[in-house]
Amino acid sequence: MTTPDLATPAGDGGHSAADLDRAARSAGQSELLDQYARDYPQGPHDKPQSMCPAFGSLRVGLRMKRVATVLSGSACCVYGLTFVSHFYGARRSVGYVPFDSESLVTGKLFEDIREAVHKLADPDRFDAIVVTNLCVPTASGVPLRLLPDEIDGVRIVGIDVPGFGVPTHAEAKDVLAGAMLNYARKEIEAGPSQGSMMAA
Repeated sequence: MTTPDLATPAGDGGHSAADLDRAARSAGQSELLDQYARDYPQGPHDKPQSMCPAFGSLRVGLRMKRVATVLSGSACCVYGLTFVSHFYGARRSVGYVPFDSESLVTGKLFEDIREAVHKLADPDRFDAIVVTNLCVPTASGVPLRLLPDEIDGVRIVGIDVPGFGVPTHAEAKDVLAGAMLNYARKEIEAGPSQGSMMAA
């Protein structure tokens, strides 16, 4: 499988939603995008006149106690999201795993994310870590599903929140809530444990 070079935007300074959609599908993300299309039918909100929809999930994650947040995306996107998050009372740091064309294409970005999560997984500080793929890593097929479910008791939740697949802030919140509820359901099915994510 050949991963498109999405680390460097086209001459107009960015990638179109159609370009990113095609790239994501060629990187094996068709099932994810088809599910988003079923969950979030496109309509008047298809191209919202607001900032990146991932702000919805970021804002929710930053309000949860003992939950760390890590973003994987273009530096300009991460800067914008973290800058705005502080206006909404987020007094916590946001983790960021940078990448370039080489790390994106070779798969090293995933290794870097995994390494960052292992370093951050301190059970004395966190109950969970939410890792979010933004547009370019999602379109390139960076497989957050391959991250460990937990490290030293710290739960790891990976979500893809591409602006070309998740239309608004509200739906981005749904993506995070759905992922955490799915994790909690699996914990309940597995039986008693030391804690519950729902307590976060």
